[in-house]
Amino acid sequence: MHPETFSGQLRDPSLISPDQSHSSVAVTLELNTQGMSAKPEGDPPRLLAWSGMRMRKNEAGALEFFQGGLAVSCTDPDILRVVESLAGNDLGNDISRVHGDTVSGPWRTRLGCVAFVAFCIWALVKMPACFSAVTDGVADSVPYSADETIGELADKSMPTNGTEITDPQVRGAIEVMLNRIAPYRCLPDAEFKFKVVRNPTINAFALPGGYITVFSGLIEKATSPEQVAGVLAHEIAHVTKRHGINRIVKAAGAATVLAVTVGDMGGLQNAAMEVLTAVTMNGYGRLDESEADQEGVRMLIAAHIDPEGLAEFFETLEEEQDGEIPVWMSTHPKPGGRAQAVRDQVFELSSTPDWEPLDIDWDAVIERLDQV
Repeated sequence: MHPETFSGQLRDPSLISPDQSHSSVAVTLELNTQGMSAKPEGDPPRLLAWSGMRMRKNEAGALEFFQGGLAVSCTDPDILRVVESLAGNDLGNDISRVHGDTVSGPWRTRLGCVAFVAFCIWALVKMPACFSAVTDGVADSVPYSADETIGELADKSMPTNGTEITDPQVRGAIEVMLNRIAPYRCLPDAEFKFKVVRNPTINAFALPGGYITVFSGLIEKATSPEQVAGVLAHEIAHVTKRHGINRIVKAAGAATVLAVTVGDMGGLQNAAMEVLTAVTMNGYGRLDESEADQEGVRMLIAAHIDPEGLAEFFETLEEEQDGEIPVWMSTHPKPGGRAQAVRDQVFELSSTPDWEPLDIDWDAVIERLDQV
């Protein structure tokens, strides 16, 4: 079978230099039974295999394909027909979701997810004697699409007390970090969307479903991209460990659950917003925060990003906060203790570290942040 050819766009951090204003390059896409080849002009092709690939349709109607830190997009509607014929077994679920998005509105297609969440919670409430113990792992029984549904709603409603920064250079720096870390996530279904918000607070937070917000105050306080990458890895860990959905399940009462089962989604929405607003201000709780620290460091090591940047950032906060730490760290040990915990974990997991610096001109990013 001859490969099918289409035009598309490729996002690959290795192709993007810090002074470029765009985060993607034009490519020729060739699709065959093994996968997809994205060929930039003058560079070797990037290969994405069907196995392990993820696919979705973005808000502009283009199909996007993700694998190993690479992202390919194509606006030609005929590509879906070819993908179905070549990768139906590997991308069956994603193909079904794309078709669902074309025939109905987003809330209608997600009503089933919310109803399933309601059923799981209802079943747990019917067993009060063991409810507390069971809810610790209840997220394993809830489809990840529920995280995406709740996270999308919360992301649109969550107050950030600042305007979004859309400058390509500032966003591009965060995107380089995300592309380095995300391939090593422990939850393959998780995909991530981020925004940078003009707010002097030294803060970042993650919502279920991969919605991450980074405040400008965090970027300005950091002295290297590795420091911000460490915080970003921590937030990614909250998503992949599904801390948000676990807390929502624990907080939802029987009355809320019964209301949702008869079609009143407002109760679950309100409960979710109350929980998520609390965690963005006060953290997820000591156990969840500690787990996110450990998982974040694991991903940094796997991505060959030096976790020492995260340890240094904690020490900087301890020196400059004069005993008062930011709210997003309030459920952790003091920053100095966290710095030592990072170093201990690196010592245990990485006997021969081979760190690869992030390809980001940090001084230029900070300067640009001051201008926009």
